[in-house]
Amino acid sequence: LITTANSPKALISTRSLGRMGIDVSTADKKKYALSSLSRYSKDFYLYPSPKDTPIEFIRELTSLVKKHKHDVLMPVHSEDTYLIAKYKSRLDPFIKVPLHDYSSIMAVNNKGSLMQVARDLGIPIPNTYYIEDLGMLSQIADEIEFPAVIKLRETSSSIGLSYVNSKEELISKYKETILKYDLSPSNYPLIQEYVEGDGYGVSVLFNQGDLRAKFTHKRLREYPISGGPSTYRISVKEPKMEDIATRLLEYFNWHGVAMVEFKMGNNNKPILMEVNPRFWGSLNQAIQSGVDFPYLLYNMVLDGDVKPVLDYKVGTKTKNILIDNIAVINYIRRTRDISLLKEFFSLPRNDDILSLADLFPLLGFVQTG
Repeated sequence: LITTANSPKALISTRSLGRMGIDVSTADKKKYALSSLSRYSKDFYLYPSPKDTPIEFIRELTSLVKKHKHDVLMPVHSEDTYLIAKYKSRLDPFIKVPLHDYSSIMAVNNKGSLMQVARDLGIPIPNTYYIEDLGMLSQIADEIEFPAVIKLRETSSSIGLSYVNSKEELISKYKETILKYDLSPSNYPLIQEYVEGDGYGVSVLFNQGDLRAKFTHKRLREYPISGGPSTYRISVKEPKMEDIATRLLEYFNWHGVAMVEFKMGNNNKPILMEVNPRFWGSLNQAIQSGVDFPYLLYNMVLDGDVKPVLDYKVGTKTKNILIDNIAVINYIRRTRDISLLKEFFSLPRNDDILSLADLFPLLGFVQTG
């Protein structure tokens, strides 16, 4: 059973498991969710909004798994993953849930606590400033180098992310962010130095603290282009990053999937940016390169373990063509490089949504967009 069926990563997971002959059901708060339109979705269930009515969501989900007898519950998005982890004990009697404990997931998801752990482990991080009293803001604004970045401690994608270029802009945008997201002092945003460099992601699967699969990709384009999910990527090998990601998640005795994000800084030095303690938007990239995380996770849950997959095809490219075309327009505006226009006429072999063998989800994605 895959939840948040309206997300592309749910569709990718549904196709991954369905192609392997596994019966997949999907569920979402929205009718005609993206994954429910897939030929590989055998059944579809509606549930209350995890965000708006979390207790009702858990109650209905518990009823679903109790009634329909699925083997594995596979949440893929932040709003369902964290909530299911929090109430995992209610679901455990009826279904296997391959998630780490809630406290560890939230410790990894919180950029503030994550940066402190990384610093203690000697892992390179951006210069990071913590504010619990707005009286500190002016002093830090005098010390920091610009441009700088304001980040929410707990968020996904580029939500709440701001780039600032002056003391005045930092102070104004910081206060605006606090008001917009109604933040308490203990959860005030981080301020970090802006790190130049290409973005990378190291995706992993762990079994009770032991690495079982790894995969690394480089971002070629993203949207928003100032810093958002990747829309076009390539599979690469970066042993330094992979070692750092492994060491960091071993510290948390990690269980399940995660993606560790980096920027490649000066002197070929990986700098940790954040960890997504759940499935990630570029999941298709790993599958097309030979590391099928949903299928590996499914088998690990049912069999207790899985044979490690630590090698994969390098040079494989994937994209989400519909969103990437928007990104291309923005890159052309920024760089004035009209040669990028050719991207509009090159259909990808490994698109996240477009599949000639499974076309209906594309219609749903276009309609949603």
